[in-house]
Amino acid sequence: MDFQLLPDWHVFLPRAGGHVVSLMGSGGKTALMRVIAGQYVAESVAVLLTTTTRSEVLDWVPDLNLEELEDGEPPACCFVHRGKHDDGKWRGLTPRQVDRLAERYPRRVILAEVDGAAKHPLKLHRSDEPIWPGRTSLGIVVMGTAALAEAAGSAIHRFGRFGPGPLGEATADTSLDWDHFFALLTGSGGYLERVPAAIPLVLALTQIRDLADAIGLFDFAARAMTEPRLPLLMFCELDPERFSLRTAARNDEDGVDGEDGENGH
Repeated sequence: MDFQLLPDWHVFLPRAGGHVVSLMGSGGKTALMRVIAGQYVAESVAVLLTTTTRSEVLDWVPDLNLEELEDGEPPACCFVHRGKHDDGKWRGLTPRQVDRLAERYPRRVILAEVDGAAKHPLKLHRSDEPIWPGRTSLGIVVMGTAALAEAAGSAIHRFGRFGPGPLGEATADTSLDWDHFFALLTGSGGYLERVPAAIPLVLALTQIRDLADAIGLFDFAARAMTEPRLPLLMFCELDPERFSLRTAARNDEDGVDGEDGENGH
């Protein structure tokens, strides 16, 4: 395999205020955002969490309506929304409103979910999503490995609404394998195509503890990291009782060790 694991999973996260880290995809975006926010809090880096779509009410972080931010400095970690939809979910901010948060609170990092997957491990995107804040300085692409060996129709959000998309001839009964993952990640209309070209990326593979095919996992990781836009990949199990999180870096020509910097960044 042409990558190696880094000593600290979080080494790539920006710490300086004003950065917007946007999470897209499926299979654990909110759980991963919680872990990242917790890392920031542990390092005394203030964060604001939000979404550009909609979000379930989160019981682990204070929340504020965007209008309430007029009343002073918010808590060091809180979720910003625009009230509730009829279904009880938080109403997200517009991309420009997220950008203004970063401008208004220049000492904070902004974490934003930029699409939804209705709790499916994989998804097909509409033409109008993800919804990216213009100031996004890092994108995290999330894919849930719980979809492996499952039927496409049940494991992929919106499968059948737009056809198979990047999955070619797949049907609702198709059992998903690593080739389908790669097609969904890199194919026409797939995850990577949905990310503006200027945004640096990290791929996060979630739900790995129940994955029987470890060889396939690492083979897929090496294959995915041949993509020029994916120098980093996270292996994530976000269940608190089985938590495990590691980050791998591609072994580029200059390497990830030695005089060029111990982490290759």
